[in-house]
Amino acid sequence: MRLPFAVTFIVVVTLASPLAQAAMFKCTSPDGTVAFQAVPCQGSAKEERSEARTNPGAVRPAGVTAASDGAGRVQIAQDAQERAVADREETQRRDRCRNYREAIDRQSAQLASSSESARQKATREINIQERKAQQDRC
Repeated sequence: MRLPFAVTFIVVVTLASPLAQAAMFKCTSPDGTVAFQAVPCQGSAKEERSEARTNPGAVRPAGVTAASDGAGRVQIAQDAQERAVADREETQRRDRCRNYREAIDRQSAQLASSSESARQKATREINIQERKAQQDRC
C-alpha cells in the first residue's frame, strides 16, 4: 500500500521540479527602504511581484542568455538588494554623525557652566562623542 504512494510521490516531485517557480516580492516601505523577499509585503509597503521560473535541465535557444531567464532576474534582485542595504547603512551612518555633532554642541554649552563637575562631565562626553565620530569616519 505504501509503495504505490511513494512511487507516485517521487514521480510527481520529479516532474514538478523543473517547472518550479520562485516568487520574488519587492517591498518599498513608506520611508523608501526597499526589501526583496520570498513572502508578500506586510503593512503599508508598496509591493511588486515577479515570477522566476527555474528549469535546470532546459536548453536555451541560441542568443538567449541567463539574464533573460529567472536566474538573471534573481541576480538583478540581489544586486538591487545589496544597493538598498548599502544605501540604508550609509543613511544610518550619516544619522549617527549628526547625532554626535548635536551631542558635542549640547555639551559645549555646558562648558560655560559655573560648576566644575559639570564642566568635567561635559569635557568627558565631548571626548567620547568625538572618538565615536572619528571611528564612524564623520
